[in-house]
Amino acid sequence: MKATVLSHGWHECAPMSWSEGGSCFQLIERDRDRVFRVCVTEASTRSRAKKTLDVSVDTDVRNGTLIEDDVLDGIVTRLRFTLGLDLDLSEFYVMCDGDDVLSVVPSIGAGRMIRSASMTENILKALCSTNVNWTQAVKMINRMCQLGPNLTHFRNMSAWPTPREILKGGKKYLSDVCRLGYRCDSVLKFCDDVASKRFDPDSLKTLANDPDVSSEDLVKMFREIDGIGPTSANYLIGFLGRHDRLAIDSATYAHVAKFHTRGKKPTAKKIERIYAKYGKWKNKACWLENWLTWDTARGLVAEQE
Repeated sequence: MKATVLSHGWHECAPMSWSEGGSCFQLIERDRDRVFRVCVTEASTRSRAKKTLDVSVDTDVRNGTLIEDDVLDGIVTRLRFTLGLDLDLSEFYVMCDGDDVLSVVPSIGAGRMIRSASMTENILKALCSTNVNWTQAVKMINRMCQLGPNLTHFRNMSAWPTPREILKGGKKYLSDVCRLGYRCDSVLKFCDDVASKRFDPDSLKTLANDPDVSSEDLVKMFREIDGIGPTSANYLIGFLGRHDRLAIDSATYAHVAKFHTRGKKPTAKKIERIYAKYGKWKNKACWLENWLTWDTARGLVAEQE
């Protein structure tokens, strides 16, 4: 689970978090105005091939101690999506086995990356992440999350706000507190479209499971959202299990220059050629190849040696 959580930056963004000491992934969930703290840890097991997860759900004291079965079922279903447990990566892992760099991916339990179960949340976080460094993006996202309902006595633990709650917060909050800058208008327009049901982001999950819907079709739908450019669109279809389009950003250029083109900045076409061999998995392969250079990944690899 650690590789899944730490191979993508969402774990730094509310309502998600990672406790290294407890090896625990935490998520603040909600059912309407009810708030729950979900904690996930790996159960002790001798098998490296098959891991079992322990999940605990704490209800907000304002709501009593009883959590209905249907609410628990909904939390578990969304958690499976968040951790990518709904994905069949067997074909990807076979490809990794024959790759000089990616061969370590299966052995350290990597390949899946966390995402929100709500595409509305994923899109809003993507809007906050455009044309800004990651540290600032995290601040924007975490401040926006404060518009959602919080756990009693834990005001820094809030569930993700609905579009209506963000609209209620208004442009002044997004500008003065979240410091979104020009992104304010895009966020407010998107929230208004979702709240008024002109656009249903979660319907994209169903479309992505339809083999007759191409990745290009999905990218076009994301590009219709004000503030979502080609890189963000290619990035977002990855949350839907489509990895056949490269999300080329400044980090991609830097990585490819360092590891593939001897320090010379590559062109986008050059990057496309380098990863073309990975076919429908090329964006995942590109991301993981970069991630394997991070200290977190190196530590996981070292633990397996």
